[in-house]
Amino acid sequence: MKDLTQSLEKYLFAISEVVDKNSAARVKDIASKLSIGMASTSEAVKTLTKKGYINYEPYGLITMTASGKALVSEKIERHRIICEFLEKVLMLEKSEIETYANSIEFFIPEKVLSRFVAYITFMQKCNCKEPKWLKSYQSYIKTGEMPEKCKSCNSVTGCSGCTK
Repeated sequence: MKDLTQSLEKYLFAISEVVDKNSAARVKDIASKLSIGMASTSEAVKTLTKKGYINYEPYGLITMTASGKALVSEKIERHRIICEFLEKVLMLEKSEIETYANSIEFFIPEKVLSRFVAYITFMQKCNCKEPKWLKSYQSYIKTGEMPEKCKSCNSVTGCSGCTK
C-alpha cells in the first residue's frame, strides 16, 4: 500500500468517489474535485494507470480496476479502525482524530501499521470481555491519576487490581 504517496492516494480516492457517483470520470472532473490543475491531475492519472489502479486512455474515461477498488476499500476500513481506536481507546478529541489517523497512516512504517491495525482488529473482535486494564487506562487519561487498584501493581507481582 505504500507504493502510493499521500498525494496519489488523494487522487485515487477522488477518482473512486467520482466513478462511484457517475460510473466513470474524466481528468477535468478529478481536477475540479480536488481544485488542482489539469496538468498535475493528468500526470497523477497516468501514474495510477501504470500502477494498475485505474483504467485510462488519454482524453478518455477513467474507471477503477479491481485492484484500485480493493485498495480503496482496504484503506477506508483501515482508516475507520484507526479512527475508532483513537476515539474510543485513546479518547482523543473528535476534531483531531482525522488528522492523527492520516498522520499514523502515512508516517508509520507499513509493517508496524499492519500489526497495529491487526492488534486493534483482534481486540475489537475477540470474544473475551474488554481487557480489565482498559477501564483503568481510560480513568488515568481522564484524571491524570493512577486508579487506586493500580497503584499497588509492579513488574514483579503483576497487576493485582486488573486481575480481580
